[in-house]
Amino acid sequence: MTDTERDLPADGSPWDSIVPRSGEEPPTDRRWGGPGSGPPVPVEDLHYELVGRPEPPPVPNGWYAIAASSDVAAGDVLSTIAVERELVVFRSADGAVGVLDAHCPHLGAHLGGGTVVGSCLRCPYHSWGFDVKGACVEIPYSDARIPARARAGRYPTVEQDGMILFWFHVGGLEPTYDVPLVEECQDPGFSDPYEFRIELVASLQDMAENNVDYTHFRFVHGRASLDASTSQFSTDGPFSTVIERFDDADLTFTRWTWGPGMALLRVPEFMTMHTATTPIDRRHVRLLWNFYFPPSTVALAAEIIDGVVGPHGLLADVPIWRDKVFRERPLLVRGDGPITEFRRWYAQFYEGR
Repeated sequence: MTDTERDLPADGSPWDSIVPRSGEEPPTDRRWGGPGSGPPVPVEDLHYELVGRPEPPPVPNGWYAIAASSDVAAGDVLSTIAVERELVVFRSADGAVGVLDAHCPHLGAHLGGGTVVGSCLRCPYHSWGFDVKGACVEIPYSDARIPARARAGRYPTVEQDGMILFWFHVGGLEPTYDVPLVEECQDPGFSDPYEFRIELVASLQDMAENNVDYTHFRFVHGRASLDASTSQFSTDGPFSTVIERFDDADLTFTRWTWGPGMALLRVPEFMTMHTATTPIDRRHVRLLWNFYFPPSTVALAAEIIDGVVGPHGLLADVPIWRDKVFRERPLLVRGDGPITEFRRWYAQFYEGR
């Protein structure tokens, strides 16, 4: 028997020199991924610094949905992240709703851990009480005058059409426009809302531009390309309107946009979509979309919604938005649609930065 044969285990394996015997410490050399190297690091856990990848645009000013009305019952407090901030929304005992910055101005406790008592949200740390406008109205352990600066940052709030809307302006200005009521939400001739929610990796402006990017309908959604003869884009202050005709499907729809976050899409006698798209941060958005149907199409609701948000609709756009970068000066050609006009209109929502 040779020395080599003497060193081999009974099964003739040549790996005895690197596989540790019972009680032995495994090798520490991890360069080649052998024993002792540990499992491979998942790709999504690796972080690389890339040169030249532009930042998405900032969060624009406007009205956004922080929650559905049904999410926040009387006495509830809801913590969330939106417009790059930690926020809380709460409903007082009398039904009023407030949207505040999440951290108490006293010593910084998170108000999401607090409780609603009567008309106030009480901080979990020292029980300071804040009303729906953010003002501190009670410090239970002190008889001193409440400081004027004892205010939680507040966001103007309205509740309509089954949504709690809040106004965001980076410069702190009050609302400059209103979001119109949606007729179908109160019309007994339409169904109750069919709700769709999702969070996506996408820049809010990239999603908005999609509506005037005529050519992508062919290559992403498999429909005939639109052009100036089948689409119209017009603006009126903070509002915009897109009218599109899909000849291959024999339908026309109108999409009204109220600022960067709220929109209504109506296909007559077929479907109405009331959409709220809220930026979580520059790269992520949260969708709260409600679909309404007349009696003639309510039986087809699930099929219609799948056509809008399924693999041939919204979900076909998702990987594009996820991986694309925002071109501040895109290279546009004839046929791209009114992207330049759209950007000129959209720029107003970055005022005050």
